[in-house]
Amino acid sequence: MLTPAIPWHQMTGREQFVWASSYASLAGDPVNAIRWADWVVHQLRELDIDNERYSGPEYEAARHGSGLTFEEFRAWYPVALKIAKKGIVTPNEITEAAFQTAFQTYQRCSTDFY
Repeated sequence: MLTPAIPWHQMTGREQFVWASSYASLAGDPVNAIRWADWVVHQLRELDIDNERYSGPEYEAARHGSGLTFEEFRAWYPVALKIAKKGIVTPNEITEAAFQTAFQTYQRCSTDFY
């Protein structure tokens, strides 16, 4: 039997979902189903929709854990921003207004992942 060209553990969650859905659509013929699913995932990767822009640590925080208070977020955010941007952070990125905006974004996005 043919094995998938892209190992499962090297796929993003979206790619795994797309691969599995594509495979299931041709499940009667496993060899062609694997080829089809691999092709679909390669097409998805060409779109580059998951890496087209930097989204910021506030989105990651919303995705992986909601419930931070403003004080917790304010202590965490500058460090996370520096890590995410590989230490290159300009002074205007960590102003009080930037904290407020990032925290509002975090709160709004938290409901998306709840």
